[in-house]
Amino acid sequence: MLDKTDSMGEAPAREDGTVKRSAEYVGSFLVDDCCLDDQMKQLHTQLKHLKACERSRPVTLKFSLKGVKMYDEDEMTLLMAHALRRVSLSTARPIDAQFAFVSHNPGSTDAQLYCHVFKARHARA
Repeated sequence: MLDKTDSMGEAPAREDGTVKRSAEYVGSFLVDDCCLDDQMKQLHTQLKHLKACERSRPVTLKFSLKGVKMYDEDEMTLLMAHALRRVSLSTARPIDAQFAFVSHNPGSTDAQLYCHVFKARHARA
């Protein structure tokens, strides 16, 4: 069976609903536990600062109803996994091909939130 790809060179959703995308992992930062409006302002300020970040790592992201998983580029090593119930919000800056999500780290006993930032390989992604 041939693996079809969409117009961005990415595989379409699999039968189980999983969507796979290539991206650049820019990094993570702490997010204040405050009201949603204040969190969004903080995120967009940080994303503006990170758009010129030259340090990034090519990764493969897999999105599903269960959550988000980040693998190394060859999809052999799982680098990060977040159940959907731990993701509190996501945002994007299409003009800079950036997207991010905020979550609690797995296994963490504190309530600290972290924002994980990515740069899409294609602006439309």
